[in-house]
Amino acid sequence: MSRNWWRVGDAVVLTLYSCVILFTVRYHEKWADEAQAWLIARDLSLKSIWFRELRYEGSPGLWHTILWVAQHVFHAGYGSLGYIGVACAIAGAAVLVFVAPFPRYLRWPLAFTYVIVYQYAVIARPYTLLPLFAFAAALVFKDVQHPERITIALFLLAMLTLHGTIIAACLALAFLIDVIKAWPTLEPRVRHNFIICVGVMTLTFLFIAVILKPTADVAEFAPKDSVALQSQVSPAQKMVTAVCGAFLDSPLPSFAFLVLVGAWCAFRGRLLVFALPIVLLTALYGMVHGYAHHQGTIFIAAITALWIAWPTERERLGFNPLQRGATLGVTALILVLCQVNISDAAVAIEREYRYPYSGAEDAARYLKSVGADREPMFGYLFGVVAIQAYFDHNIFANLSTAYFHLGLQQKGTTLNVDEIERVRPLYIVAYSIAPNELLKANGPVFTSLGYELVHFSDGYYLYKRGVYQRESYLIFRRATP
Repeated sequence: MSRNWWRVGDAVVLTLYSCVILFTVRYHEKWADEAQAWLIARDLSLKSIWFRELRYEGSPGLWHTILWVAQHVFHAGYGSLGYIGVACAIAGAAVLVFVAPFPRYLRWPLAFTYVIVYQYAVIARPYTLLPLFAFAAALVFKDVQHPERITIALFLLAMLTLHGTIIAACLALAFLIDVIKAWPTLEPRVRHNFIICVGVMTLTFLFIAVILKPTADVAEFAPKDSVALQSQVSPAQKMVTAVCGAFLDSPLPSFAFLVLVGAWCAFRGRLLVFALPIVLLTALYGMVHGYAHHQGTIFIAAITALWIAWPTERERLGFNPLQRGATLGVTALILVLCQVNISDAAVAIEREYRYPYSGAEDAARYLKSVGADREPMFGYLFGVVAIQAYFDHNIFANLSTAYFHLGLQQKGTTLNVDEIERVRPLYIVAYSIAPNELLKANGPVFTSLGYELVHFSDGYYLYKRGVYQRESYLIFRRATP
């Protein structure tokens, strides 16, 4: 087949990919984490975002800045958020499909794996840009003659998320080692550019450290109750879960995949770009914080490392039998990875079509239908931001901001009976990942205060073949005058 026909095939694959995520995003109900960034971008100035609020979010502000521009320059509405994420995801998939060094029978199915076609495509969070920036860095990684190219990619990657910062730092270190090895052969102009690029990346990481340095009122780092800590999953268990979620869904196959692919990368002289980011991301997941959607960062780091380690056509022509066998082996491993993750994606997309991902949209519709925002109304727990985003103002009288300020003095985290009796809101909205337990624990309190449950909006935070947690909302109305 001619080269042009192969390019047509690439275009068809990317078109199919685009159709899949555009179809799916139509049925996706946005959840709290998507809404939080949107509300911060809507209600704060860029200066306030970067130099005040980001330390509470624990993430660099590139995504918030993109959303700020979308709203304040292009006047985009909340309905556009999913499509902003889709555009970012398509750009990343295009880099993979058109220019990745893998043979097409690998890069085409890789585009339809769970993380790339669903988790970091349909869910509109900064992770939709992670494949684009990581793959762009991999694309120019071996180009030591133009260090400014990888510097741009690493800068964007570092400013995206804390996970992106870790991947960028690891790739920067590996690239630095490559350049040092090649230093005697480099022209003065290249050396000069490289020194400038080192300075740029150093300042980038220092800037991120400054803006994200936690202050004493950041809730994430506040002392936790020792009894509550005892009930949490151990760091080791969390790290095992992260590796399973990133790769083959169960411990033995996932760790076998890691060991074998790591051995191949070592064989190719690229163990550092594979092992370092995966170890650091897994440790971050287990030791600091980790949710299901973070597991995909490990997957992207692995694909990026394989991209960098993949042999060129000239190298393959000179392979000996051992090298050919090793490459066939890692090819088989990637195909197994694709098979499992494409199946996971199919299940998640089918369930996204059938079930609500979050109850926020339904809850917002109900509140609008009864004009609830025209009277005092209370909202509880972080998840209520997913409802706030459907309104153009803060609808909850007990919250000082529409977004949820994640500081120690945050409001709306506990049921304040005195405040309810004083204000007597007409409606109370409670977010819960365990609605039955909420009703059992707080139902009698609401009843004693004169409130009854009038609407329930359910949702399911989908992850691969299962449900990570419920995303439900209970709306209570004051029954007594």
